[in-house]
Order: sequence, then structure tokens, then C-alpha cells
Amino acid sequence: MTANEEPQAITPAAPEVSAEPAGRKRRRSRKYRVVVALAATLAVLLGGGLLVTTYYVDSVDALQPESFQSAGVTTIMAADGKTQLAQLGTVNRIAVPMTVIPDKVRGALIAGEDRDFFKDSFRGSELTHRYVRLATQMTGNSYRETVLARKLEDQYDRLTIMGFYLNSVDFGRGAVGVEAAAQAYFGKPAKDLTVAEAAVLGSVLHEPYAADGGLSPFDPEAHPAEAKDRWAYVLDNLVGRWITPDERSQQAFPSVRAYATVTPTAEWGIVVKPGENAGRATGHVVNQVYEELRQQGIEPTDLRNGGYRVYTTIDPRAQLLLEQAARPDLKDSELYGTKVVRDANGKVQQDLEAAGVVLDHATGAVLAYYGGLDGNGPDLAGLNTVDNALVGGHPAGGTMKAYTLAAALEAGASLDSHWRSLPYTDPTDKIRVGNNGASSAPCKEYCTLTESFVKSYNVPFYWVARQLGPGAIVKTAYQAGIRCMWDADGKEQLARASVQSPNSRFPFDRPVGYGQYAVTVLDNAAGIGTIANGGVYNKPYFVQKVEKRDPVTGSYLPIAGVGAKQAPKQVMRPAVAGDVTYAMTQVAADRRWTAAVDGREIATVGGTWEGSVLRDGKLQPTPENAHAWVVGFTKQVTVAIWTGNAAGSAPVVDPLTKATITAGTAPFRIWSGVVADYSTGMPKEKLAGPSHVGRIDFPLANGVSPTPSP
Repeated sequence: MTANEEPQAITPAAPEVSAEPAGRKRRRSRKYRVVVALAATLAVLLGGGLLVTTYYVDSVDALQPESFQSAGVTTIMAADGKTQLAQLGTVNRIAVPMTVIPDKVRGALIAGEDRDFFKDSFRGSELTHRYVRLATQMTGNSYRETVLARKLEDQYDRLTIMGFYLNSVDFGRGAVGVEAAAQAYFGKPAKDLTVAEAAVLGSVLHEPYAADGGLSPFDPEAHPAEAKDRWAYVLDNLVGRWITPDERSQQAFPSVRAYATVTPTAEWGIVVKPGENAGRATGHVVNQVYEELRQQGIEPTDLRNGGYRVYTTIDPRAQLLLEQAARPDLKDSELYGTKVVRDANGKVQQDLEAAGVVLDHATGAVLAYYGGLDGNGPDLAGLNTVDNALVGGHPAGGTMKAYTLAAALEAGASLDSHWRSLPYTDPTDKIRVGNNGASSAPCKEYCTLTESFVKSYNVPFYWVARQLGPGAIVKTAYQAGIRCMWDADGKEQLARASVQSPNSRFPFDRPVGYGQYAVTVLDNAAGIGTIANGGVYNKPYFVQKVEKRDPVTGSYLPIAGVGAKQAPKQVMRPAVAGDVTYAMTQVAADRRWTAAVDGREIATVGGTWEGSVLRDGKLQPTPENAHAWVVGFTKQVTVAIWTGNAAGSAPVVDPLTKATITAGTAPFRIWSGVVADYSTGMPKEKLAGPSHVGRIDFPLANGVSPTPSP
């Protein structure tokens, strides 16, 4: 059977015997079609007399689906290739070649509307006319419609026209095209439909929506009796052409997917409602995909409507664990029970939120990313653009000391070099630097870098920044992965300049040494990941590969040159990274945090930053914290967690302890929960030990070095 011929009847009459050669028969068939076309045209001209030039002027190229609607939705997939994270598009449509759908199933899709589709007609088939109306938005029959229908049938075979129609028509439930419809009603691809299931789709096709916009009058969930009657009508129309009477009698009315489980829009996965299942808050992952692919030549508009399949780096298990622990809307999360505080005018003053990143530091692949429920709102884990300005980030607090320590070691200091540690007020700048409320330390006036780091004292790291110059800290942090940093006025300064001269105090001053300035969670994960990776920086990435659907075969084919762009770079001496790692393991040991991760060796650094409240019209600092962090790693992964006030600078309260948040409260509970659960089954590998780089008597150190042994 050729594509232009009617399917052979199931019980055909006995064929006549003819001695006419096959070639002559084909020529006669072709002549018949030409005569039919001329007759149709003549009928049009005689009937109206107004469309003499229409047959020659109107081009049917404009009737191809891609000419009047989007090519199809783009699917965003997790790294496993099975879990769909989101869908992009304006029309919920995925084109599918008719050749992959069995003939009987194709018949069930159209039999209720045009059982004689494959027969020649002077005016063109009913299905062709329906498609012309769909493509041109014409209403009712017209001479022009008839001309276009005949021209369409002259230029394309019937199977192609069937594909045009079935890939473009609305089946209800927000599904445009048979592939989306098969998913919306039965949760399966169109090629896997049974005849009975296809007859359901052929039924709703007759009237896809109720008059009030609700489910079709023939949708089995909404109107089972009417649906079954129409379904029987479609099956009856199949008999003798596509199926036998015996096959008809064996058909059973199928169950359809519950409409409540169907997403009736082309685009989903961008915004998650409070309380929805964990693992689905990936709207900000989609934003990262948009930006990453834009830099590789696929613009957002094209991505949204281009019919792509994007494979991300997101591990569904890691994403699930991160959201379960970090989302305040989930009952068992570490932030559940937090209270949103508003002022007398209803403006939110305190809103405790969390953001997190799970990173494969060996490659830069982002395994999990959570920046909030609303992908259209602020990304609490990454960058945002408002009025062409970069906004985002949170004061790094003590986590910045990892980069300050690395800068000191790179400059030649040792972990055992001594630095002033008593609270200090700069006589010129009047900057008061303390040690998180501690008036003295066990190491008294002078502490080693290791002691200062483990106890998270600020004063020694102020002196490191002062002695080396703030620019040295900024440069080390930038090379490690901190690509954006906001100054004291909230203006992003690092992305444009990337470095500042070592002794310059602008735009970042000496408080950079202990974390005054804001950084993003993603950047902090990348920077600490560089330390975990022996000083080798891998730029974080979200896209593994991108494929595009072949309209002929329906297969997805990879796009060359688009996807992961790994370029590892040694930015820190391995010995320096090893010494910083050692210091971070001592932080975990000092806080006895290893028990929370099943005895696994971990390297961590925590940090907080105090809040401020409005008094007498001015913001005044408070001793309570508005931000708290834990960033750290195992041999396999780096995890960065921030918790804090997403609404401003006011301090926030941990819902479990009922006190101000600290590194050891909500952020560590989230961090340790993700690390412990995600690491299950992974070997307990040891981290790098100390290399003992640098000099104890480092010349720039302002502490008293121990007297060398004779």
C-alpha cells in the first residue's frame, strides 16, 4: 500500500484478473488524480469566480506545522537520563513520525473523524480540510480552503498529511499532538498505544474541551458514559478497513490516567508549590541551563521552543536529599517550623531560608542545586540580575578564612606561624575586630594559623589580610572559584575586575580576611571544591549534553560541540591545598562532627555573620546572626549550605534550638544529613594529610615565633 492509498479492506472482494501491465496501471492512477485535481479547481472557479489566482498564489509551504507553531517542547532531564526535571515551551507538543505508530493505531486516531481519508475526493479529504483550517485559522468551508486542501494533497502523500494533523491538533488536557496526548491520557509514548487506547484519543479529538473549557465531553474520567459511546463509534468505523469484526469484539474500554496527575501546560518544573514532593524544586537549575547554553550559542527562546532534550548533571538522589533537608515547607526538613516575621505594615522582616549545592569537585558537575521554590524568584544559591545589576550572595563569614589561610600559605607562611589574636581596634579606621565574642583565647596573645582557623578567630585573619594586603586574599579566592563578591554597599565588584592589587583597600578592605563580603553558595562550593581537588579548579557546570529531535525519524540526535566544557586548571599548589584540607579536618574533629556522618573523614569550615536592625532610622548591628554556613567535603563530594534571612539583615532564629542560628545548628544539620545519606555505600576514603609548607618564622607574621631548638 502506498501512502496515498486507502488501507486494504479486511474482507476484500475477489480481485479481477487483468493482463494490463503494472506500469500502465500506475500511469492511469496518476492521470486520475490529475483529473480529480483539475475538476476540483474547475468547480471552485465556476462556483465563485473570485479565486482565479488562488491555486497559483497560495503556497502550501506555509501550512507545514513548523511554519505556524512552535516545533515542540524541550525536556530537561536528570543525569540518569530517565528522570525529567522540567519542561520548556509555549505549546505542549512533541512531534512524532507516523511511521513509528502501528497502522491500526493510526486508524483508530482518525476513524471517528474521517474514515474515508485515504480515498480520493474532488474537494480533498475531510481530515485535510480540518488541517487547513487549523493551519490558517479559517472557519467553515470556503473555496480557498478547498483549493489549499487539494494543493496539499497534490504535494504531500496522505501519511504525511495525517502526521501534519495528528501532530498539530489539540486532544484536550492541554496536550497538542498525539505524542503529548498519549502521555496525558495513558502515560506512554504514542507508538505504544493499543487500538483501544487510540480510539479514546480519536474520541476526544472530536471535541477536546467542554464549552466551559473543562475536560472533553468524551474524556472517560469526566464523562464515562458519553466517552464509551463515542469510543464504540470510533471502533465500529475501524471494522473492514483496519480491524476485523472479531478484533472489534475483543476490545475493552481502557482506563485513563487521572487528570490530577497531568501537567496540562507546556512548561512545568519552574515553580514548586509549598508542600510538593521533594526533588522537584529545580526551577533555578533550569535558569542555570538557560545561561550555560546561551553561552554556547543556543538562545533562551530557541531552547524553549526548539524541541531539545537537555541532559543535566543533576543526580535525582542528591537533589531529593538536599531538598528534604533544606526546604522549610517540608515537614521533616531542618527548617520546618520557622516563622516569617512581618512589621506593622506587613513587610517581611525575617524569613529563614536555606540554599545548597552538592558538587562533584573532581569534574565540576553540579549534582544537586537548591535556591528556592520559585524559579521565577530570587535564586538564593546563585546569581540574579535586577536592572542590569548582579545581585545575590550572602556574607561569607568564617568560610572565607579557608581562602585567607590558603593565601597565607601560598605567600610562604606555615600552619604553625603565629599571629596576633587579641581583639583589636584599628586606630586610623576605628575598625573593631573581635573573636566572635571571645575576649581571650587559650593561645592568648599569639595563635598559630591552625588554632585560629579551628576556633574561627577573626583577629588573626584580619592581620593576614592586613599584612599580605586585601588583594592577595581576593586573588586567591577568585582563582579558587569565587567569581562574584559584593562590597559593603551591596554592589558586585569582583566579576568585572576579577582582582585588585595586593595592598589596595578598594573595593574590598581588610575585613575580606574574615568574611564580611557576600559570595554565592555556588561559588563557595566551587572554591572549597578546588581545595578538595588538590588545588585544581573545575568550573561548575549543569549541562552534560544536548540532543534535538529528528522530525523524520523521531529520534533525538546529539548536537556536536554543545554540553560539558571541562577545563581543569591547577590554581593552588597541591601542598597548600593539602594543608588547608588538614586544617578543615581539625575543625570537624574539634566540633566532633564526624559522628554525624558515620565516622567518615570530613573537612569542614563554618561561618556566621551578625545581623542588624533598624534603630532611630539607622541600621545598627546586633550580636545575633542573620547568616550561617557550613561548607566542606568528603573524598567524593563537596557540599555548601547557607541558611539565613532571605528578607534582609535582621537576625533569624533556628526553629529547633529557638536561638540565633550558628554554623553548628541548622546549616550543619542540613550539611551532615545530605553528606551522610548521599555517601551511603561509598568507601570511607581518607583525605589529604598536612604537607607542612611554609615557614614558622614567616617574616610578615606579627606574632612571636617559638624559639628554635638548639
